[in-house]
Amino acid sequence: MIQLINLKFSSILKFIFIPLLYELVVGGSGHYLEIGSLTFRMFLYVLAIFLGVFYFGIKKVLRKDLVIILLSFTVLSLLSIGVGYANNANAIDILEDIKPLIFFYILIFFFSVITNIDDIMQISKIIKNGALFLALSYFSVLTLLFFGIIDFVTFYNKQNAIGEIIFRNDLFFFYKGFLYLCVGYFFFLLSKGSLNQFLALLMLLSVLLTLTRGFILFTLLIALFYYVFINKSIIVKLIFLGSTFISSIIVVPIIIETLGDKSNSDMIRFITFFEVIDRVNPLTFIIGNGFGIGVPSRPIHMEVSFLEIFHKQGFIGVSFWLCLFIYIFNLYFKINNKDYKRIALPFLLSVIFIILQSFTNPYMNNPIGLTMILISLVVFSRLIEFQKNIIK
Repeated sequence: MIQLINLKFSSILKFIFIPLLYELVVGGSGHYLEIGSLTFRMFLYVLAIFLGVFYFGIKKVLRKDLVIILLSFTVLSLLSIGVGYANNANAIDILEDIKPLIFFYILIFFFSVITNIDDIMQISKIIKNGALFLALSYFSVLTLLFFGIIDFVTFYNKQNAIGEIIFRNDLFFFYKGFLYLCVGYFFFLLSKGSLNQFLALLMLLSVLLTLTRGFILFTLLIALFYYVFINKSIIVKLIFLGSTFISSIIVVPIIIETLGDKSNSDMIRFITFFEVIDRVNPLTFIIGNGFGIGVPSRPIHMEVSFLEIFHKQGFIGVSFWLCLFIYIFNLYFKINNKDYKRIALPFLLSVIFIILQSFTNPYMNNPIGLTMILISLVVFSRLIEFQKNIIK
């Protein structure tokens, strides 16, 4: 009877997890699926947290790592809220800072729903399917815009009102969910079979067409790292290096010309950096200025995640995230089983990509990037448990 109840509850968890993960992968900031003033993602999030807490309640077990991570995160967040209030931060601005970070508690649900190797393989499949959907959708819209089938002005006005898309020019644009084109590239790249390798190239092309410097640079750097230091085939190394060199000569000048002058965007980041530095004193260096406190150029959120964390939560805030990443990397290096290591590698490369990307854009401290970070933590933790069971 108990096994039957557990089986039914497990099915309920999966029933919520699959649409939740698909929405996180393809849904950008979630504004395309709004129900009144709330997004569909928010409803799924609340339900997922409830089910996750209920799962651990009926299991009557507490994971030590989960408790330590969530307790540390909660204490740090409460401290930052208190510091913000002490610095006369507006309650609405404090709430604006808290909203994306609340997603961190989805870790409870991820631990409850990811319980076997099939769950991990399903995650990989969802990421690949979602990335492929994004790439094909992007190519389709670009084609329709190019041939005038979609009126650019109408498209621009509608998308500008929603706020999910940033336009590069009258053809190319950037969608907030395009992070998963890069993530999907790593998953296809590390999958066996000629079809997966072809789709990896398709992903890479779509990344190039986003005309996003950080995406292009960090995707290629991580791919270069993989081929030079991880992949053992000399022929594959030479093919990759040769094609990368040729592509760089042909594609990079085109991208630079299309992007145009990006000095204003870079200047804003430099101004924000110096504004943050000007507000550092011994106390703010340690605990930050608190949630809800920005700088003149960026009163709410900043482009650089680490800079915003340091400004609002100080050294202890940065330390929390560094410790979290060190813990994730440590989990990965504890995976010794060859097959499990292969399964874990695209998750690791994705986490590295998000960390690097967060030096130029805010991903690690919002649901889009947090999803991969937290899922990777759970996946690595579970693979270590499966590995121990094999040894026994």
